[in-house]
Amino acid sequence: MKRRGLKLRREHRWSIYSVGLALLISGFAWARLHHLDEGGIAGDPWREFKPWLMKVHGFAALGFVLLLGTLLPVHVRHSWHARRNRANGTFFLSSVGILTLTGYALYYLGDEKLRALCSDVHFWLGAGIPLLLIWHIWSGRRATGANASDVR
Repeated sequence: MKRRGLKLRREHRWSIYSVGLALLISGFAWARLHHLDEGGIAGDPWREFKPWLMKVHGFAALGFVLLLGTLLPVHVRHSWHARRNRANGTFFLSSVGILTLTGYALYYLGDEKLRALCSDVHFWLGAGIPLLLIWHIWSGRRATGANASDVR
């Protein structure tokens, strides 16, 4: 984190963005293959990718949660005390928490109705999380008076 404001260092930001993108792409790719597989459209070679996509997705999820945890002691704490970007920061962290719980539930739940609900919540919240992150960044820059020229 840089001294001026609550802005993250470029390397830290890009680590979060890169792991988040891997998480998003692997999740969408798995969901698409799963949909094709259920419709009987996916051939055997494509089906072999599904377990690997799930492994990449799970590994990226671990990395994302770890990187998010590195934000708590400084970025989140300082922003909270400065009363900056609290509402959407809380909403973003809560959304990641729900994604983590529904991902865990998808892996371990046996009840098919509850699993289907978790699957829907996980997919749609996961699809929307990039917009939440963009909203959080935009609101944070607006709250601190930063502009596009401050991004390095």
